[in-house]
Amino acid sequence: MGEHAIIVIKNKNSKYLQYFDEGWNSYLFLNCKLPNGNNEEIIKNKVANEFNIEKGVIEVYYVEKKKHKKFSETAKKEKEYIHYFYKVELNTEFYENNFEIDGKKYKWYSYKELLEDKRIMQVNSDIVEFIKEFNL
Repeated sequence: MGEHAIIVIKNKNSKYLQYFDEGWNSYLFLNCKLPNGNNEEIIKNKVANEFNIEKGVIEVYYVEKKKHKKFSETAKKEKEYIHYFYKVELNTEFYENNFEIDGKKYKWYSYKELLEDKRIMQVNSDIVEFIKEFNL
């Protein structure tokens, strides 16, 4: 069973930051493994390293934990996951438009746009629904 963080970064236009994941062939919320469950320091490190920003400008808020099963595109089988949801606020100037860092593509989506993207809903509808459920 994999324990993972779902990192929710929302901009001033109420859009959610997604990155393009080659293995899933889809845009996804930032995420990372959590070897020992809830750990806000791992989230700060992930965001700081991902965007080359200082950890001091990153605010991390633990929201909720969800245990569920879903099909893993990379493992090609159903897996059980424990997802820890974190709201992250960046107290610094940050990208307002879609951008790319070292070949990795990032894109901002409104909640409506997430729902309308067929591929995102095919592979990540559970996470998109949890975003609504947790009022993120």
